[in-house]
Amino acid sequence: MGVVLKGSVLNQILKDLFDSDPEIKKMAAKAILKDADEPAQVFSSILKEADRPTATVVYDVLFDAEGDFSSIFRAATGDDDAQVRNRAIRYLFRRGMLLPQDGISWLEDSDPFVRRRVISYLFWMNDRTSLGAVVRLSNTDPDPMVRKDCLRLISIWGTKSEVPHLIKALEDPSHMVRTQAVHALKRLTGEDFGEPLGASPEEFEWIVAKWQGWWEIMGERT
Repeated sequence: MGVVLKGSVLNQILKDLFDSDPEIKKMAAKAILKDADEPAQVFSSILKEADRPTATVVYDVLFDAEGDFSSIFRAATGDDDAQVRNRAIRYLFRRGMLLPQDGISWLEDSDPFVRRRVISYLFWMNDRTSLGAVVRLSNTDPDPMVRKDCLRLISIWGTKSEVPHLIKALEDPSHMVRTQAVHALKRLTGEDFGEPLGASPEEFEWIVAKWQGWWEIMGERT
């Protein structure tokens, strides 16, 4: 593999890593981690030709290992497997290696759980430069849970300039998204036209109509 190893015994360990038995794979990965001069370099080389079971074991071992394997996990954010991408992003966040521009680009990930994870991490990073991307996603993402999470983040980071997007979200096909939009509007504007949680369908539609009527008046003044 073009990698300098510490001791010829690691040649056998590398063979064991590709064994069909998951436990043997795991023991081999841990042995490489312990005995290789540059484990990150060894594992990077291994992952270039590893099958899915082998790659999974490597990522599992490295996730909780001492040392910095951020280069490996950064490469894994482009993996075909959404679970791998999700774990790679989690590793980078935990290590403080997740950059705001990365988070914004990963909001376009094809997997909704990955997008939700990224939204959570952006919140904990308190990086408001990503607000614009989150606002756009609040009205366009195909997954209602993602749209709801976006609205929750907008309610914390946003200002009254985001109110038009929240008003638009009142027409969302998902009831939980519409409910979150009402909560976000209450938080950002200080207005209150009723509590949507526990409201009957008729009461909820009345609350929505009051917000829309309020915006018809207030929107003309802005």
